[in-house]
Amino acid sequence: AAAAPPPATLVVQVQERLPLGWRLCAFGTSFTVLARPPHYAALGVHMKPPPPSPFAGSLLSPMPGTLHSVAVEVGERVALGQELCVVEAMKMQNVLVAERDGVVSELYATPGDTLAADQPIVGFEK
Repeated sequence: AAAAPPPATLVVQVQERLPLGWRLCAFGTSFTVLARPPHYAALGVHMKPPPPSPFAGSLLSPMPGTLHSVAVEVGERVALGQELCVVEAMKMQNVLVAERDGVVSELYATPGDTLAADQPIVGFEK
């Protein structure tokens, strides 16, 4: 019989102790990890799922910056990989492209607007 491979090791940095867990950092990304006793976790099956975000499926700004330009208009059909807008951050222009085919339903920001990370820029029809 073949021996099982050793378990993978993941090294994380503890950023902060929270009341119900920890904020950890791995590969440059922060994660909030909840730690609950088993009997609390068992009660989770009775909880309602969180409501979907009103911006689910929208193009979100990947970083804080300034919206330099928008290459699409409301009602325009876009294809996977098509340029949607340019966000300028730290004097670098980042071209954001469509992650799927769709139709633009709303523009949440205009050129010159200051964007926060995860702020919606372009909405798509569902």
